[in-house]
Amino acid sequence: MPINFFRHICTPNDALITRISPPESLRDFVEGFYLFKTQDLYGRQLFFNDGYPVITLMQHSASKMLINLKGDIINIGNAWVCGGLLKNIYCESSISTEEFFVIRFNPITFFKLFNISENVFKHKPVFDLVEIVTDDFSVFNNDFYSNASIEHKVEVATNFLSQRICATAFPNLLGDLINHIEQGRSLTVKELAKAFGVRLNYKWLERNFKKHIGVSPKDYLLLRRFLNAYRSLDSLSSKALLQTALEHGYYDDNHLIKDFRSFSGQSPKAFFQNINRT
Repeated sequence: MPINFFRHICTPNDALITRISPPESLRDFVEGFYLFKTQDLYGRQLFFNDGYPVITLMQHSASKMLINLKGDIINIGNAWVCGGLLKNIYCESSISTEEFFVIRFNPITFFKLFNISENVFKHKPVFDLVEIVTDDFSVFNNDFYSNASIEHKVEVATNFLSQRICATAFPNLLGDLINHIEQGRSLTVKELAKAFGVRLNYKWLERNFKKHIGVSPKDYLLLRRFLNAYRSLDSLSSKALLQTALEHGYYDDNHLIKDFRSFSGQSPKAFFQNINRT
């Protein structure tokens, strides 16, 4: 998703985003349905994921976007999937739609729901939904766009996902770990393991993160740290880099700049200057 999505998702009562809670039957799989207004998306957009895979449906079934995957330009259609560790990936075309409908999935159960490998995002973090929903994509796509109301879209998405539910098991501790990370309580794998004491060891942590979430605990913490730092910089007109770096677990401002370049291809200063010019 465009990284601006996460600015709004964390702001209660934001005018540009509407969240609808999933029904009880889907809550192990879906974090929420979102209608995201795109009026603040201008020019080239950095794509990012916060560890929660998403399916995004554009406003019109004929919509398309150009995505730059580290130099390779790909054309994606109206319905696409995004997840894993996104680095230096941009939308190159203008956002020719007024809104996105976003389904945000719980990272622990996403792969089971679609019966796909946990490594699916490793080399291709953004791709068309039809690649993993081959048999019933056209039916879902036609139903989804047959009515423009958000109530209809939620109903169609709910029915589509409910048909895919199967019995799935995952360690309850993994859910506790994700919630712990979401609250910003651990900055390193060592701190995470220490916080839960005898309940886990590093090998268990590494194995189960990769099995159920598709990334290592180190990478999951890395992307959460960057996103939190990005949101802080995005909200500060002064862009207090060193203070932000230390608050979010970086050694210093150079450490943050290096991480920012890795994820966006630019320094924080250049990135926010480009945003302000668009």
